[in-house]
Amino acid sequence: MQVRAGMGVGRLCGGEPAMESDVPSNLLSNPSMMQPSSLVLADPQNEPELQSFSQAVHVLLRLLLAVRYRKNLVVAVMTAAILLGAAYYVTATRRYDSKAALLISQAGGDRLDPSIASGELQRQNVMPTFESMVRSAKVLEGALKELSPTDCIDRHGEPQKFSVDVLRGHLSVKTIRLTNILEVGYTSTDPQIAANVVRAVVQSYLNFMDSIHRGTAGEISRMLTKEREDLAGKLSDKQTELLKCRRQFADMGFRSDAKALHPMVQRAVYFNDALIAAQKDRVENETLVASIETAVARGADLISYLPAVVEGPGRELMLSELGLGANDVVTQANLQRELIDAKTQLETMQQNLGPRHPEVIALTEKVRLTEQFLQNAQLKIGQQTTGNRQLGPRLAQMARQKLEESRKKEEKLQQCFEEARTEAINLSGQLAQVEMLERDIKRLSGLNDVLLNQIASLDLRQNGPDVRVAVIEEATVKESPVSPRLPLVAMITVMSGFGLAIGLVTLLDALDDRFRSIDEMQSRLGLPLLAMIQQLQPPESTGPMALVTHASPMSMESEGFRTLRTSLALTQPDANRLVVSSTEPGDGKTTTLANLAVCCAQGDKRTLLIDADLRRPGLTNLMNMRGPRGLSEVLRSEMDVAQIAPSYVRASGVSGLDILPSGSRPNDPAELLGGPRFAQLLAWAETVYDMILIDSPPLMATADTAIVGRLVDGVILVVQPAKNHRRLVTRVVERLNMMKIPVFGLVINRTGSEAEYGYYGYHEYGYRYEYGEGYGHDAHVSKRDADGEPCVSSVGGFDNAEEPCVRVIPRRVA
Repeated sequence: MQVRAGMGVGRLCGGEPAMESDVPSNLLSNPSMMQPSSLVLADPQNEPELQSFSQAVHVLLRLLLAVRYRKNLVVAVMTAAILLGAAYYVTATRRYDSKAALLISQAGGDRLDPSIASGELQRQNVMPTFESMVRSAKVLEGALKELSPTDCIDRHGEPQKFSVDVLRGHLSVKTIRLTNILEVGYTSTDPQIAANVVRAVVQSYLNFMDSIHRGTAGEISRMLTKEREDLAGKLSDKQTELLKCRRQFADMGFRSDAKALHPMVQRAVYFNDALIAAQKDRVENETLVASIETAVARGADLISYLPAVVEGPGRELMLSELGLGANDVVTQANLQRELIDAKTQLETMQQNLGPRHPEVIALTEKVRLTEQFLQNAQLKIGQQTTGNRQLGPRLAQMARQKLEESRKKEEKLQQCFEEARTEAINLSGQLAQVEMLERDIKRLSGLNDVLLNQIASLDLRQNGPDVRVAVIEEATVKESPVSPRLPLVAMITVMSGFGLAIGLVTLLDALDDRFRSIDEMQSRLGLPLLAMIQQLQPPESTGPMALVTHASPMSMESEGFRTLRTSLALTQPDANRLVVSSTEPGDGKTTTLANLAVCCAQGDKRTLLIDADLRRPGLTNLMNMRGPRGLSEVLRSEMDVAQIAPSYVRASGVSGLDILPSGSRPNDPAELLGGPRFAQLLAWAETVYDMILIDSPPLMATADTAIVGRLVDGVILVVQPAKNHRRLVTRVVERLNMMKIPVFGLVINRTGSEAEYGYYGYHEYGYRYEYGEGYGHDAHVSKRDADGEPCVSSVGGFDNAEEPCVRVIPRRVA
């Protein structure tokens, strides 16, 4: 609702003063309008999602309303579906199935790539082949041969005619996902026959696979045998040639790459090793001679050179001559080692123990005594060797003699090595041809062995093929049928019945483009219902007497307009400028507007009726005020509106009600209404009148109502359900909402007899009265009598405490 500066908060058609509120009262009075599509969203980014959700909710609600209205149709369709499903379940032929599971494994697969992806790819490529083989005519023909005559008669005694096509039609073969397992199944009217057929198919498939692999292995075996025979001839020729070469070259079979060398090569290697040892011995003897000569010249101790110069008994004899035995030398060597160990231990103990510790003292004394003993022994040996001047020359002579012997030995070994090396070099060329023949023989022998192994493995595969098939689940007899299944039939029956019912409801709803109930109208349009107007008799005259609220204010037909007045007073207490329009011409908007104006005037409100339908002025014609003076002249005039408007307003003949007729028909009605003078006219009227009611053209015909709607507080939409199409009315309301023009609510017009309009579900309640003396035929409920029953007064809807109470008897009126 639009609130303007200077607009007071007054009464609406005699209502009580309204309280100001930030929330429009039409939202408070109609919770159905408080929906996501009619609210201002706080987050613009979420607006499309909320609008989509709101539209989905509206569609669902409309569907539910349509189903509710046509619930009898839904119940009938569901009942028919259930009956058909029950009949099918009772009369359908029972079918039984039996299944067996086969494990397919390949012994010759790719064992070098154990990845999961490789196994899955192999399974996807191979398993469909095995499925097709089970369905093949070869396997099915073998299965037919496996079936016994008893398998051709079912449990009811009916004969069964089996053929390849019949078996294939009832046979199911599928691979269990992510496995190498084939599931073979068969359906039949007899569970025993289903199990026997599955067993026969499985056995035929096993026989077929066995025959395939046996035949393939035999063919390959014959090819490999022929190839091996050719290879054996080549191998025999090579072996003969090798024997001839060995005899020619006196070859003993020694090769350079073997552990055992040829004798000639071994001889060269032996002399080479001996020569190296002789050279090493010569060098050592030369060093020994030089060392002894140096020791003699310096007068050093020569006892240490005795073991190197003199060996065996000669060394013992010479030590005896010097007064020393072999044990003395060993003893001195041991004492030397013990002395070194004792000194090392003494240093360690001195770091941890004091110098006066008993163990330190004992170890120090042991070191001193050992050193003293060794010194005395050296002095003794020195005295003996000094007295014997012949030891030095003798040792030097013996060393030089030993050196001369090592030189002669080296020369002889060098000569022998040169001869053996020459013979070995001449031998290598002769053995090359022999080695080549040996390599060829080795290669041919290896290939021959491979062929022998392949032939042997093929012979074994005839008993164990590469593709192995194992039965991991035998076919069993199942007494429970697989068709029809009660849960499945029930589910399909309910779903199909409900789907068909929804489809029929949707189709009928699309074909019947009418509002079927008030709830549907309010839900689809998002607007409250303000009042329902009964079918009125065509007026016999024009002017005020053509209005039922003025001609028969106490009639039941007038009650609908007073209800409209009361609804506006309660839902829009601050609104004093209203536009009444409709979707199409002939909906009764002008009659509704005129009677509402009379009701407002009867409520002591100064009311102005403006005929803004400048194209087809229905209000002007109804009130018999045709003429050149009217709204169009006020809007075209250049005079001040406040000065010229009063002269164009005419009295209606009803107290408190004035009318501004349309005047002459202009060429540009939309431009006149959209100009500033019409807004000035409304501003002037607000200062003079309590209520301003405007009649405008139908919304689908022109844009005049949209222009006027922006200048008033709101729009009242008159709907004739029997005439207006639902999509048309919905489009009109959506257009008004899009242009931000408030729509206060709906007025349902021309609700006739129940026989005619009961299909749409429009009903209202009237009253049959029992009057006392002096009262008319109709009354308005205002209070209750002493017994608590409703009672009314006869004064046009306003309480009068002084008037006697009249008992009210309700009755339903279409």
